[in-house]
Amino acid sequence: MESESLSDYCEVILNIVMDVVEDIIIIHDSEHTVVWMNKAGLRACDKQIDDVLGKRCYALMGRTSPCEDCGTPSASKQNSVHKFNKFIPKTGKYYECTSTPVEGPDGNVTMVVQHLRLIE
Repeated sequence: MESESLSDYCEVILNIVMDVVEDIIIIHDSEHTVVWMNKAGLRACDKQIDDVLGKRCYALMGRTSPCEDCGTPSASKQNSVHKFNKFIPKTGKYYECTSTPVEGPDGNVTMVVQHLRLIE
């Protein structure tokens, strides 16, 4: 298999795996603009993928500004994982939230992966 087609194949598999995960996974830039969300995230905010791409993550929760306890600024500025617990009013549930920075080729943080695991 050629490397490009192998890469495409791996991307398809990765999307399948991420979509069967029950946890919410959101990838956004340092400005909170959503670039990808798994199906659990779409269900949590009752949206379709086309409704979330390019939108600010906080707007999907009915907010006009970032959450006070958002881990994205810490993950972006400190280039370190930020973990905390959070209640999300839109879902009525508590989550363990992990914000993980992703560096671009230049070493600067370009994306943040948010992983929200339901606390039961």
